[in-house]
Amino acid sequence: MVVSVLMGVYHRGKDTQDLKNAVESILNQSYSNFEFLICPCGSSPQAVELLKQYAALDPRIRLVKDTGNHSLAAKLNCCLREATGKYLARMDDDDISLPQRLEKQLAFLQSHQEFAFAGCNITLFCGGSQTGLRSFPQRPKPEDFFFTMPYIHPTLMFRREALTAAGGYSQSPWAELCEDYDLLLRLYALGFQGANLQEPLFLYQVRPDDYKKRKYRHRVNEAVTRFCRYNQLGLLPCGLPYVLKPLIVGLLPHRLTESLKKHKR
Repeated sequence: MVVSVLMGVYHRGKDTQDLKNAVESILNQSYSNFEFLICPCGSSPQAVELLKQYAALDPRIRLVKDTGNHSLAAKLNCCLREATGKYLARMDDDDISLPQRLEKQLAFLQSHQEFAFAGCNITLFCGGSQTGLRSFPQRPKPEDFFFTMPYIHPTLMFRREALTAAGGYSQSPWAELCEDYDLLLRLYALGFQGANLQEPLFLYQVRPDDYKKRKYRHRVNEAVTRFCRYNQLGLLPCGLPYVLKPLIVGLLPHRLTESLKKHKR
């Protein structure tokens, strides 16, 4: 197998349309030589039944059980252990991969051996309507992680040897809700480099209340992760203000933080 697509699902509601759209966006890729590993543990009966129906119809889909704590890191690590692909692509359960996403990322990594992983630019959507575009640095450096994450996690495709060298995703409590940030900085510390294709090959869903899912303890986690990884990369003490950034931002009104993000973009 050339490509393994990894998706951790935590879908609690009865409405499975977003999940259906996500799964079908992978099944309808222009590149078809892949396996699709999905870990739905902890999801609603409706979501699990939908995925079982897809798995019965398409042999590329395999449902995987996690270790029991239902965290995204645990689900992805379980999928990673089952994966047979040389390249490992991420996918989330409420986003949409455009038809040529896998084909173009695979072609890029095969022709650019210096890069261990690749993401892409994205189109934002909310409630079924597109709301804008987001572009990311073409060749992010560790310093690009200071203000915000220079990749979108579910857009990434990795070389298998890179994720193996990093030991997969951290399941430490300190990495909860920042497991992607932690993983990528560990990859940079190991000498791996990443890139972003400058095409919007991915539809990324945003909701007005997404910020409510991020509790202050998760901001503490991010600050700890930033300190540890910046220290590992030799980015301290110059990166210290950015270690404190999530703690400070968590104390500001949401409208103000959104305005600051728009200004930065």
